[in-house]
Amino acid sequence: MPERRLGVSLQVLIGSAFAIGGFILQHSLSGALGGFPLLLFVPAVFFSAIVLGKIGGATTTFCGAALAGYFIVEPRYSFALTASSAVALTIFVIIGIGMSLVIEALRGTIEKLNESERSKALLLEELAHRTKNDLAIISSAITLQRNASSDPAVRDALAAANARVLVVARAQERLRGGKADGRVDLSSYVAELCHDLGDLLRDVRPIAVRVHCPRLLVQTDLAVNVGLIVNELVTNSLKYAFPSERGGTVEVTLHSEPNRLVIEVRDDGVGCEDLGKAGLGSKLVKLLAKQLAGTVEREAGDPGYIVRVTLTGNAGSAATISRD
Repeated sequence: MPERRLGVSLQVLIGSAFAIGGFILQHSLSGALGGFPLLLFVPAVFFSAIVLGKIGGATTTFCGAALAGYFIVEPRYSFALTASSAVALTIFVIIGIGMSLVIEALRGTIEKLNESERSKALLLEELAHRTKNDLAIISSAITLQRNASSDPAVRDALAAANARVLVVARAQERLRGGKADGRVDLSSYVAELCHDLGDLLRDVRPIAVRVHCPRLLVQTDLAVNVGLIVNELVTNSLKYAFPSERGGTVEVTLHSEPNRLVIEVRDDGVGCEDLGKAGLGSKLVKLLAKQLAGTVEREAGDPGYIVRVTLTGNAGSAATISRD
C-alpha cells in the first residue's frame, strides 16, 4: 500500500482505468468464463482499493458495474436489466464498496502501526542519546576525580572504573548504529573494545591483541556484560602478563555452541603463580558469569595464562539463535 495518497481526481481517473482493464480482460475471456460476467471486476476493485484507497475502489466498483451492465450482462448494449441481472449487479456493488471500506480500514491500521513504529524508533534514539550523554558525564567526573588524586592506588581504581563505564557507553553507541531490534554485533564490538584497550595499556611494549569472533548478534544487555568480562580479562593480561618491556600476544576468542557462549582470553606472558588469588577484576568477572548462569575456569598456559568463561542458559541461547 503506497504511503502517499493521490488526489481525488487522480483516484477517480485511475480507478476508472482499473475498471476498463477488468472489462477488457472479462470481455476477451467471455467464452471461457461463461456465466461469470463479473468475475474479473472483483480483483480490479481489490487492487484499486489497495493502491488508491476507498475512493478509487468505489470508482472501480461503479464503473465496473456500468460496463458489465451495458456490454456484458444480457440484454447487451442496454441498461434495461432483468430482475436477476439487477440483483447480481447490486450484490457486486455492495461487495465492491464493502471490500473498499475494509481495505481502507486496514490501510488506516497499517498507517497507525507505521507511525507507532516511527515514534518508538525516535524515542529509542532519544533514550540512547541521553544515555550516551549521561555516561559521558559520569566518565568525565571519574576522570576529573582521578586527575585530582595523588594516590596511585586511587588513580588506578578510578581508571578501572572509568574503563567499565566506557564499556557500557560503547555498547550504547553500537546500539544506536546497529539493528532496529536492539541487537549488537559482538564481533565488531569486542574488536573495537580490545583495540582501544591495547592502545591504552600497552605503552611501548610490543603486545598484540587479537580477536577471533564470528558475526554474532546479541541483545544490548548481554553485549554489555560480555564487554565487561572481556574488558577485565584483557586489562589483567595487559597489566600483569608482560612486565618491564616484555612483548607478547593476547588472544580473545568468542564462539557460540548450542545453549552456550564461550569467551576465552589467552596470553603468552609470564603466567600467574597463584591461580586462586582473585582481585577486584576477577571478582567482577565471577559475579557477571554467575548472573548469566555461567562458569569461570582459569588454567596455566604453556606459556602464559588462560581464562575461559562459559555462559549458559538464556545468555547462551540468545547468542546461538541470533547468529548470522
